[in-house]
Amino acid sequence: MRSTPTLSRGMGAIHAKLLQQAVRHGVEVGEHLDQIREGSDLITRHVGRRAFTLAKITGHTLLTGQTNRWEYDWTEVEITSNGIQDLSGGFTSTGQGKALNLCELQNNGAAAEGPGWDLDTAPAGFSIKPITQAVVMLWAQTDTTNAQRWFFLLGNVLDGTCT
Repeated sequence: MRSTPTLSRGMGAIHAKLLQQAVRHGVEVGEHLDQIREGSDLITRHVGRRAFTLAKITGHTLLTGQTNRWEYDWTEVEITSNGIQDLSGGFTSTGQGKALNLCELQNNGAAAEGPGWDLDTAPAGFSIKPITQAVVMLWAQTDTTNAQRWFFLLGNVLDGTCT
């Protein structure tokens, strides 16, 4: 930590103690300038550039106490001439939080489930499956507690084995 000069006199209405606090806080900001710049760069890169980001779904976990609702791991990707690749320095669910699929939000394991599968008429042995191996348009939205949540919209498949 750099040493700060000790001030003994103020300047009119700004007394020495207040001026000393301002200097000390300026030094603290300077010590974290790289982190501040990095955060600012991420915000500048993502806010205002577009309303969504492209992400690759990399995993899923069934939500505790829920039926046919998962939370999803993801990695931000970029488009190349041959398809996609992970975006170097891009967002991930590890750093930003897992995503939810809007298609699943009202699923409860009975009757009609998103995107309109009627489980009562589905063949025996068939069930709704989580999203796997997909590239989605992902966007952030705040919930009622002002927490940032990530969402995408993709219909789940109904799959199983015919008996």
